[in-house]
Amino acid sequence: MVGVAAAAVALAARAGPPSEPASPFSFGGQQVAVLAGGGFALPLHSHRDVDDPRLLALFARWAIGLSDPLARGAFYEGNLELDVQPTLLLNYAPRFGWVAGGTLLLHYNFLRAGSIVPFIEGGGGGSQMTFHLDDQADGFTFPLEASIGLHALTFERGALTASLGYYHLSNAGREFPNYGVNAVMIRIGLLFFPGCDAAKR
Repeated sequence: MVGVAAAAVALAARAGPPSEPASPFSFGGQQVAVLAGGGFALPLHSHRDVDDPRLLALFARWAIGLSDPLARGAFYEGNLELDVQPTLLLNYAPRFGWVAGGTLLLHYNFLRAGSIVPFIEGGGGGSQMTFHLDDQADGFTFPLEASIGLHALTFERGALTASLGYYHLSNAGREFPNYGVNAVMIRIGLLFFPGCDAAKR
């Protein structure tokens, strides 16, 4: 996943995108976001404390468009982007803990709904975890996530954004126990379009 994303960025750089794209949903268009959220672990195991975490979360995000709008005129018309997302999670139950790291996401915006832009995204990354759980070893972990959401283009160079998705933390068997934390994550935040005109998608 990381290799694919790096190759996509390298190809975009060689193609020489314009310095100020007309739209944030185009090749080379950039976005910056700040998001807050919360989540709860899914009860997938019997009597394991990896089912108990309750999370508060902070996310920053920088994104760059990897394509101009695709499939023009189709109901799924949209564009592809790469998102870089530093992350901080605070676990307040069953014991206090934290996760700090980052994720690379591939993100597809659906552009047929005017000022509402639904999206889907997914990706993975790396993080340091200290949750003090009995059934999940602390240390280096691999966060995986997939979400659906929408941007509401409520002001000229920005939007309100919200998403609902799945969030996973485990260490791929590097240390044991490794039952994994599987959570539902809700996020809301502000999205900004530096150098772009949000009215021109």
